This record gives sequence, structure tokens and C-alpha cells, in this order.
Amino acid sequence: MSAAAGTDEALDPQVVDLVARAQDGDAAAFADLYDRYVDQTFAYVYRRVGHRQVAEDLVGDVFLRAYRRLSTFEWQGVDLGAWIMTIARNRVHDHFKSARFRLERTTDEVRDDPTPTGPDDPERVAVGKELTRALGQALARLKGDHREVIELRFVHDLSVAETAAVLERSIGATKALQYRALRALASEVADHPELAKLAATGLGGLLTLLRLVPL
Repeated sequence: MSAAAGTDEALDPQVVDLVARAQDGDAAAFADLYDRYVDQTFAYVYRRVGHRQVAEDLVGDVFLRAYRRLSTFEWQGVDLGAWIMTIARNRVHDHFKSARFRLERTTDEVRDDPTPTGPDDPERVAVGKELTRALGQALARLKGDHREVIELRFVHDLSVAETAAVLERSIGATKALQYRALRALASEVADHPELAKLAATGLGGLLTLLRLVPL
């Protein structure tokens, strides 16, 4: 990661200890790191490729690469998860360039719908699903870097510094990109009455709703 991605944010002492032990060859420590970051990494990769089996294969490769490269990892003020996410981002880019991807596009599985279900008001559930569907479509219409910065920040809960590390940008450039991306998202939902109403409150409602957008 570049020095520009550094920050003064406090690091988790447990993660620091696990990394040190894993770098010394402790396989159990790396297994703990895997357990800590695999769900976040899978969610990121799955949102990019849209195919569960492909995502599982890519994530396996991501952690294999992380294991092999862990000796080169140096703390620069951001969580290890950002370093792993950078590996994941590069691996996804490699995937999209590959001939295998062109073949798999015709056999993509239907994405899972994580929208909660249960003993709720059917009309409310239906409205909620329609809003998340519309927001997902608006997000998909954004430019690639706009969509990615929003997903990293508000779906995967990365800090600005961690997002900067993944995107290989300075913190200032990442903040500027996030600002432009949120304005673009607000523009995309302007023609949807309910989403536009949420956007008019300062985007907080939209950002909360983003967590429910189907992968």
C-alpha cells in the first residue's frame, strides 16, 4: 500500500498480534485472520462478479495470495482488511480480462436476494423491496469508480483511509471521488419520488438503504 494511504487511526491490537504471529509462520494465526476477513472479502468479490461459485474460487485465490505475500505486509495506519481488499480488487480485474470470464457470462446464476422476510406488513415489505431494487439499478448505472467507492465506504464499511488504500489513491482524492459519486447517485435517483425524498434529507437514508441492495 502506498504511504499516501496512511492515517493515524488506531489499529486493533488483536489483529496486529495475529499478523505478527502469522508472519512468523503461525498457521493458526493466519486461519484466524481468514475467519475475520473472509465474509467482507467474499461480499466485495461477489458484488463484482455476480456468480457465487466464481466468487468462492476467487476468494480462495485471494487468501492464498495474501498468505504468500504476508511477509511483505507493513503497517501503514490502515487495517489488514484494506490490504486484502486490494488483492481482491486486483484479482477481480484479472478475472474480467480472462477468457474464462467470457465463457461464464452465459451461465451466471441468479443472484440471491438478501432482503429480509418475515411476519411484516406485506405492503411495507413490497415497498422496501421496490426501493432497494430501484436503488440497486441506480447504483449500477454509475461509473465504475463512483460505484466502487460507494460500495467500499457504505456497503463494506471501510474507512476513508482503507478505501484509499484499496483504490490506490490519496485520502484527499478518495474524499473527492466519494463526494462526486454521492452527487452522481443523488442525480440517478432524482426521478424516483421516494428515493429522491431520501436523497433530499442528506443522503443518510440512501446510504442506510444501500446495505439492503441485493448483491
